[in-house]
Amino acid sequence: MNDRDEAELIRMLARAAEAAPEPAGDLIGTIHRRRRQRTRRRVQSALAVAGVIAVIGGGTAVARGTFSNRGGEGQIVSKATSSTEGSPLFTPSPSGPPRRAVRPAAEVWPSAVFKIPAKAADGWKYRPVTGLSATELLLTAESSFEKAGRLEVYDTTAGKSTVLANMPVTDTKGYFVQGYEVGAEYIAWWGETPNNSDKWADFWVVPRSGGTPKRVGEVTGDLSRVTRIAVTSDSIVWSVTSGGIYRMPISGGAPERIEGTEGLHLLSWPLAVDFGEKEGGDAFKNQSRVVNLETRQVTEVNVPDGVENLRCGPVWCFGGWGDGALVQRLDGSDRKILQGMSAGPEAKDVGGRFGSLGSYGDGERNADGYAPVTVVYDPISDVMAGISKMDPSAGGGFGTGISSSPSSILYWDEGKKQVRECKTVDGRILPPASSGEPVPTGEGTVCSTNEVGGGKELTVVNLLAVPPTE
Repeated sequence: MNDRDEAELIRMLARAAEAAPEPAGDLIGTIHRRRRQRTRRRVQSALAVAGVIAVIGGGTAVARGTFSNRGGEGQIVSKATSSTEGSPLFTPSPSGPPRRAVRPAAEVWPSAVFKIPAKAADGWKYRPVTGLSATELLLTAESSFEKAGRLEVYDTTAGKSTVLANMPVTDTKGYFVQGYEVGAEYIAWWGETPNNSDKWADFWVVPRSGGTPKRVGEVTGDLSRVTRIAVTSDSIVWSVTSGGIYRMPISGGAPERIEGTEGLHLLSWPLAVDFGEKEGGDAFKNQSRVVNLETRQVTEVNVPDGVENLRCGPVWCFGGWGDGALVQRLDGSDRKILQGMSAGPEAKDVGGRFGSLGSYGDGERNADGYAPVTVVYDPISDVMAGISKMDPSAGGGFGTGISSSPSSILYWDEGKKQVRECKTVDGRILPPASSGEPVPTGEGTVCSTNEVGGGKELTVVNLLAVPPTE
């Protein structure tokens, strides 16, 4: 990159940072509300802006944090924030809000936290998908960036991985797998070409016991705007952005719409909900029902006034409530507020029991200096577990498995750190602090926060391994 190109890049990033509104407390929730899954071009733009800090004189322009869904990747959060006094967890009562420290998941659920290699023996990078059982993890092994070459099963008891299937090689330019799903008999996935204007997607299956993958078929037009998939004993099932759920026989045949699914979106088979990734939809809309596609039972959700982003699984609902998160059962019973927690669109029920929530206290640290990047909450035992940790620079990250339905896996690389690097530049290449101000003169400082290290080991939390009594 020459000096002219670098100067223009600095100007662009600084303008983006200057124009970006400050997140109001819930940084991750704000980012989540603005994201659209599986659009790598937008992801690359967000990554270009993230972490840039331009300082001229006493002025500061900041673009903080980002996360991406690279191809089919699950939630990846990179967070940078200052430490402030956080809000405690509470259940409203006359006695007031009792404080509670959040401990690392390895201390709360030691039987559910594992260390696995970040790479296979041949150097291919592992990416977690979901838990197959309390002791088995489904992984992809990437031969190159976002290109899965194998499906593997990692045995956390034996500490070794076995190959389930070799991924098929496709000649389709720009093709990326977007999400995997585990059924009783098959593991399925779908792919598309997200970097071009083609409206096209295809579906694959492989026996859960392993073998050779089979291409089920492809779809075009609106049917290719896939949001989630499921796999049954005889069909691939998927929902689309505009609403509606379709199926295609694994043995081959034309796709058909499942009757009565207008406006519905898959959650995890056989459940569907009335909220999805509809383009142009309201990100703050509350979910109002859960539909069982096998029994046709419709369960209405008790939606309290004032809640935002209410999302429900088969048993529990999580939503935003002022400066906290609301937790309740579908019928509104066992309702409580977790003050200082966030519940944006990514907050979700996992396995009918856990809630994957946002940041705790905006980076509040315990007495020993620990601050989680995010929190998993168990409403049955009223236990919270911290996921990953904020480093001394107030940065940190984690990921969730790349299964289509909510994954049972959260993971992070403890060896990876965020390092802030600064350089001195000619102030004239930076924009004025505000409209109407003169162009800066003299020298200025441009800083970026970059990730360094890591790549040897992943810490994995498999919620399927949490004992049911805890």
